[in-house]
Amino acid sequence: MAGADERRTRQDLYLEISRELTDEEVSDIRGYIGGKQLPTGSIQRATAQEMFNMLERKRILKKGDLSFLVKLMESIDRQEFAEAANEIAEQESEGNTKGEVREKKPCGRPNITPTAGSAEELEALITRNRVLLTKRLQVSSLFPHLIERGLLLIDEKEDINSKTTTQGKAEALLDLLSRQGKCTPDVFMEILKLGNHEHIVGLLERRR
Repeated sequence: MAGADERRTRQDLYLEISRELTDEEVSDIRGYIGGKQLPTGSIQRATAQEMFNMLERKRILKKGDLSFLVKLMESIDRQEFAEAANEIAEQESEGNTKGEVREKKPCGRPNITPTAGSAEELEALITRNRVLLTKRLQVSSLFPHLIERGLLLIDEKEDINSKTTTQGKAEALLDLLSRQGKCTPDVFMEILKLGNHEHIVGLLERRR
């Protein structure tokens, strides 16, 4: 990747990302946003840059807020681009505030410092390992344990099961756990073990 340039724009970053990502990484991004943030059919042949511009038009990527792009880059282990997105968002925010000295803060959840075992920490864990989890999770074996702990309702289970692919079901479950803010990393790991996902637990623990 080219050296960091404080003057580069988000479009410069979009283009750089589009040029640098592998076909597999672009496919992972399509899987992450397809059917949720953007219609799957509209992004089947889109480049990364084109998808980012679509997200702008949907106001998911807004001026001064590239937190969703940060999540996307972290989900495919492209931390350098996540950091660049944070820097550009800060520059845009500073440009909107005349004469105000602003402390640098990351995009996403700027006022939350995740504590050990918190729901925010689980969301971060899921984001960092999104590709691994969507490819490896067999959600049906996790359902009984999630329901037992009050982390999954029957109608939510049915909604997840309505997805047509294994990866789609995994994505729906991960989105639910991230959104509801009730599960913690330790509980998630325990449920994975109970659901015969010890191999995934080992990988996640090495990445924590």
